[in-house]
Amino acid sequence: MPRTALLGRLGRLFLPLAGALAALAAGCAALPGGMQAAGNRFDGVYAGDNRLVRGFGFFCDPPDDSLSVTVRDGRFDYPFTYAPFRTAPVPVQIAADGSFSGKMQYVTVGTWPRSEDQTDWLTVNGRIVGPSLDATVMNMRCTRHLTLQKR
Repeated sequence: MPRTALLGRLGRLFLPLAGALAALAAGCAALPGGMQAAGNRFDGVYAGDNRLVRGFGFFCDPPDDSLSVTVRDGRFDYPFTYAPFRTAPVPVQIAADGSFSGKMQYVTVGTWPRSEDQTDWLTVNGRIVGPSLDATVMNMRCTRHLTLQKR
């Protein structure tokens, strides 16, 4: 593959990521349906298990891992591993009732037998009840379950 074609392909892969990061920096994470924001009610550090429950291979690496997230002002960033040794922060907003959601659109590199690139969404949905944060993280290839406790 010529160098210019490779650079063009890499640019298409990282443009959605750059857009998501710009939206995060601009504070565009809004709550759906006019829900009330949580404020600092759930602030703190939550740590625990990040388990793979659907999918396999390098698309879903690491299979099982520990995870720690810091909730500040009713939001946190989920560290999405989109390529080996590369992560992107997915903005997650928490509602006053403890429910939360976040999503990010990105482009995956096509693999044989389908060699074209594909657009996908990563979604993070869950709830904080007491000291427990429970969430499901999904994209087209993988599903993860988070079970975190406030430290």
